[in-house]
Amino acid sequence: MRTDVTVAVALLLLVIGSAPAQQAYKLKEEAPTGSHLRRDAAAGYLPFDKTYEQLTAAEKARLLAHYEHMAPGDEPPYPKHGLKRLIRTVGQLQGRAHLQGKFDAGVVVGPDGKAIEVRIYESATPEMTQLLSNLLVVEQYKPALCRGRPCTQEFPFRIALKYRP
Repeated sequence: MRTDVTVAVALLLLVIGSAPAQQAYKLKEEAPTGSHLRRDAAAGYLPFDKTYEQLTAAEKARLLAHYEHMAPGDEPPYPKHGLKRLIRTVGQLQGRAHLQGKFDAGVVVGPDGKAIEVRIYESATPEMTQLLSNLLVVEQYKPALCRGRPCTQEFPFRIALKYRP
């Protein structure tokens, strides 16, 4: 039996009401048994299926707007394979553990692209903190670039989870 899971994502949230109207990208989930209609599994303000290098100039600018003191040519850290795999794994964890609520963290990514630590700013439950922190630590990242060299910087990860049985 398949459980219908919806993960509402606002990566780099763009706290409700604080972001200008921007194109929302959707990540579809498999259609429930007996249906041909795929549901939205996640929605965010960056495409899920692109690596940092594949983002358009406008998409990169949208991401960079959430960082202070970024010099021209500097780049923030970003999931190495894009957001899709990360968000799908969050959805799987959420479906198993029935996680609900907001999670706001910063992943400190070293110059080698590995997570050094996860700083938790908000989490709905201790279980959510443990599961999502562990996921963010094992994720691979493209390191930040500061003056053209890999450097340590924080990748913000903000998500709102809703469970629909």
